[in-house]
Amino acid sequence: MTTGAASSWRAGDLEAIRSALGIPVSAASIGAIGRAMAELERDYPAGIAVAVGSLERIAAIDQQLASNPVAVEPVVIKTSRKGAAAPVPAELPKRKLDVIEFATELLLEEVATEYTLPESQGPSLAAQRRQQVEALLLVLPGLRVWQPQATPRFQGRLERS
Repeated sequence: MTTGAASSWRAGDLEAIRSALGIPVSAASIGAIGRAMAELERDYPAGIAVAVGSLERIAAIDQQLASNPVAVEPVVIKTSRKGAAAPVPAELPKRKLDVIEFATELLLEEVATEYTLPESQGPSLAAQRRQQVEALLLVLPGLRVWQPQATPRFQGRLERS
């Protein structure tokens, strides 16, 4: 599938396209990718450089996403304590009347800690990846039908009762 050094497909580009677009592996899908690549090479050879550039950027983003740990440790941003105003007496009341008069909530210690998750590059990298996939699909529009369709987040029928 090569016509010149400036505008030619590389050996792994077919698999890179399949992987970048999330196209399932089948003989029909591989054939469709090959046909789309040949059509682009025949009709618009300069578009190959655009497609290869998008594939390289998608691969770099995928590598960054794979190297960043998904589960990040929360960071403590605030800790507050409420405790006894005075030290706990050595001998606590034993009679019922003494217990009623003794404010036991003063003996409780309350600790409140607020956590936050540090900013992650995941959402911005995912948005960049989607932009590169869209750029690749602009050059190879026939492959859009081979992408798996995202299921709607909420699905159901609204009924009144």
